[in-house]
Amino acid sequence: MLVSVGSKNRTKVEAVKEALNIIGLKAEIIPVEVDSGVSSQPYCKETLFGARNRAIRALRTASADIGIGIEGGICFEYNKVLAFAVVYAVDKEGNENFSKSASFTLPPKVVKYINQGIELGYAVDKVYSRSGTKYSEGAVGILTKYIDRKRLYVDPVILALYPFYNKNI
Repeated sequence: MLVSVGSKNRTKVEAVKEALNIIGLKAEIIPVEVDSGVSSQPYCKETLFGARNRAIRALRTASADIGIGIEGGICFEYNKVLAFAVVYAVDKEGNENFSKSASFTLPPKVVKYINQGIELGYAVDKVYSRSGTKYSEGAVGILTKYIDRKRLYVDPVILALYPFYNKNI
């Protein structure tokens, strides 16, 4: 089986590898760089569209059996800004499924930069004097000290994939 991931971001690819290992799905994983088709900092439902676009484009680009798209986004709820991810899976027969990660609030000093049009990863780097956090622990890792970006993605990958491996449902 060939599974393509619509990103070459190591954290996303490693999350897919771990999820496939957990569910016992033997697959070759091919990361492909594809355009999400949404803004660099997607908001709310735009995050779902970006993940879906990545999954479909990854599937087609690699001629894979399953394409997976992971897109991080933010949304406003109860006067807070929440960060989360959407994981979208599609197979070559056209079956689709998706899930969302846990969400977490962003501190006002990060939100200040987001409101200026700066993408979350760069805002976090700026606020916490880091570099490349979106390719490693991410905002969630810095804020929680326990849940890194990979861990945040593993369960939603499994949830998005269940119709493809659990055929008894």
